[in-house]
Amino acid sequence: MPKKQTYADLGDACATAHAMDVIGDRWSMVIARELLLGPRRFADLASAVVGITPAVLTSRLKALREAGVVEQAQLDDLGRTRVYRLTEWGQGLEDVMRSLGRWAQGSPGFPVPEGSMTPDGVIVAMRTMAPYATMPEWGDGPVRIAIELHDERRPAAGVRRYRLHWDADRFELTEGADEAPEATVSGDSSAWAGVVFAGAPTGSVGIEGDRRAVERVAAAYAAIA
Repeated sequence: MPKKQTYADLGDACATAHAMDVIGDRWSMVIARELLLGPRRFADLASAVVGITPAVLTSRLKALREAGVVEQAQLDDLGRTRVYRLTEWGQGLEDVMRSLGRWAQGSPGFPVPEGSMTPDGVIVAMRTMAPYATMPEWGDGPVRIAIELHDERRPAAGVRRYRLHWDADRFELTEGADEAPEATVSGDSSAWAGVVFAGAPTGSVGIEGDRRAVERVAAAYAAIA
């Protein structure tokens, strides 16, 4: 197969053109999205990037590694599991996704057709949109909730856990369990996306603990819709 010509090969020295050479291929940004929260195995990515074939995933990961966006690593577990993760430079794509998400909201075709979101996809979307949201009623104090999501399309993938700490000066939404949350949200990732981004009732997901804390989060995101 002949080598694909880049914009640089064609004489275009624009930095934006170079960025498109790096992450402009189909699937590349989606792969990066699924790596933003932490390292993932090849099998994790193959399951989460819905529609991609193993051969194409292998090809995209190779290209992203060669470009310096992704690197391979080994976890410190007994099996020394091999994983893929974003490089420090690759982590900068979260800012790109934030800008693209805001830009897409102004699209004549927005909202996009109905579909589903992976657990990591929903959490990344919450992270990238959060700086534009103002939490209502800070007089009620900070919010600390645990979020446990699964993807009904991929039951074998299991549950992913995240923790949200949000107060007037800080927004932190990261992967991992929370030992002392005010409330715990659990359910299908797309149902939670509906609550956060489409105004669906909080009753569409399971909530243990302070329901008001979850409602405040939903109200904050509704304010940016």
